[in-house]
Amino acid sequence: METARPPVKRLVLRCVLKDVSPLVARVIAVPDDLDIRDLHDLFLAMLDWNYGPDFIIRVHAQEFASFRRSSRGRLLRDFQLRRQEKFLYICDTLDLWEWEVRVLDVEKAEADDTAPLCLKGRGAAPPPMCGGPTGYRLMLRRQQAGPGLTDPALVSASVNLLAEAYAGRARPRSATPPKYRE
Repeated sequence: METARPPVKRLVLRCVLKDVSPLVARVIAVPDDLDIRDLHDLFLAMLDWNYGPDFIIRVHAQEFASFRRSSRGRLLRDFQLRRQEKFLYICDTLDLWEWEVRVLDVEKAEADDTAPLCLKGRGAAPPPMCGGPTGYRLMLRRQQAGPGLTDPALVSASVNLLAEAYAGRARPRSATPPKYRE
């Protein structure tokens, strides 16, 4: 005897990348029968990233990770999410991109209308493998500083100025300890 599958619902989610300025946010609509691994793939596609090693979802004081067997086969429906409920999604466990995900709405969906959709978006996605929120902030600062920060002529002039300022004051140390010198 087959059990009847519950009707598919569409979750409208607002996803905000934490600890990043300017704001990066997306509003997406996904079916509630979406596997959490497929949600991870959806985030990677939304960010235009080719690869994100692992992910973690923290919801209802529980943690579901891509590298745990107990998380396999979990659907969004299993979490019984309601309107205005939040959960944390960590994309790329190396760089720790944390997304605060809030359920904006739960709608009835047609059985043939279950494709995920990106409804709205704000802010450019950070580049992949840039070091997480901290690396992204540093990258943006370097871009704002302009080419002067890494101009070879400026770097060379700065090193020469320091060498002249400290000329005769410090003796270079030998890299080998005294007992090993000949």
